[in-house]
Amino acid sequence: MPKPITLSAGYSDGVTVIPNTFFDEYLPRANGEFLKIYLYLLRWLSHPDHALSLSGIADIFFMTENDVTRALKYWEAEGLLRLTFDHDGTIAGICLNAVISISSQKDTPTAPPEQRRPAPAQSAVAAQTGTGITGTPVSTTPAVSMHPRSTQELHRFSESDDGAQLIFIIQQYLGRPLSASDLNTIYYFYDDLGFSRDLIEYLFEYCVSNGHTHMRYIEKVALSWADLHITTADEARTQSETHQKACFAVLKAFGLGGRMPAAGEAEFINKWTRTYGFSLELILEACRRTMMAVHTPSFEYTDKILSNWKSLGAYTMTEVLAADKARSAEKAAAPAKRPAVKQARPSSNKFHNFNQRSYDYAALEKKLAAKIQNGSTNK
Repeated sequence: MPKPITLSAGYSDGVTVIPNTFFDEYLPRANGEFLKIYLYLLRWLSHPDHALSLSGIADIFFMTENDVTRALKYWEAEGLLRLTFDHDGTIAGICLNAVISISSQKDTPTAPPEQRRPAPAQSAVAAQTGTGITGTPVSTTPAVSMHPRSTQELHRFSESDDGAQLIFIIQQYLGRPLSASDLNTIYYFYDDLGFSRDLIEYLFEYCVSNGHTHMRYIEKVALSWADLHITTADEARTQSETHQKACFAVLKAFGLGGRMPAAGEAEFINKWTRTYGFSLELILEACRRTMMAVHTPSFEYTDKILSNWKSLGAYTMTEVLAADKARSAEKAAAPAKRPAVKQARPSSNKFHNFNQRSYDYAALEKKLAAKIQNGSTNK
């Protein structure tokens, strides 16, 4: 049974009310699903004995528990509630704060942009473990926490030239208005990752053109580009074209042309090009040897070949051929092993457990002939 979540308030009006400030300033900008969650909390605030749980709320509104968690974190970012967590990271308490006017809130002091931006090595996970359908590697977990921005920060960003232009263009790409969470993510690309407006525009253009409109996927691609130290749209285009070229070349070498690489296939190619650092020439040579050995496309077999070359430090065709020659010489120098001769085991069949008799058939024939001759003489 899910552990109940305690609900309390940082104020006591004695009744459950919705202040006019909420209608005037918070309601217009809130997502409808998020609004349901907040009103539901207000409904049960006057009944502290009522047991709340993420799963229970999710069932009532036909949401997932992640949807409920996102709604709670949105209202926490808006300053209308405060969450407390257990040692295992699950939500243990929700405290509703007083609804105050946004204009009366003081700006939250923030560090200068250059201090908030992560170092390139920390901008994304170093080991790429996820891959998109188009072959673009994507990080699975951001190394830097994307903390919610204050309403004032997002408002200033949306009113700036870069922010207003980005919001307009991205809404055209996605075909929908941006939520506060979307805007927070875009500002993260701009401020924390240090992406230029042109790079962010190309990021959405690239993802949408390949059929990906979910902000989570777009975030993963952005983190991957940050990990590769991509800072301009031209660099992103070059990287995407280079990686796609490698994907299509490998598929062609395997006789699988005419389609996009599957996620697992693109992950292997990303591993060979970026993690191992092999050139396309050597990767295609490994594909050729795979087809010669097993006569069927096998990314796993090719990976074993390239892993072996990596362990030998062979990163050029000359080094690979030298490794082949050394391996052949080593085999030739090794003494040939004679196959072991199996010793015949005695049969366990009882009909064969006796000494076989040997006969001198020539002597028997002579005895028989003499017997016949003697018989004829006696007659």
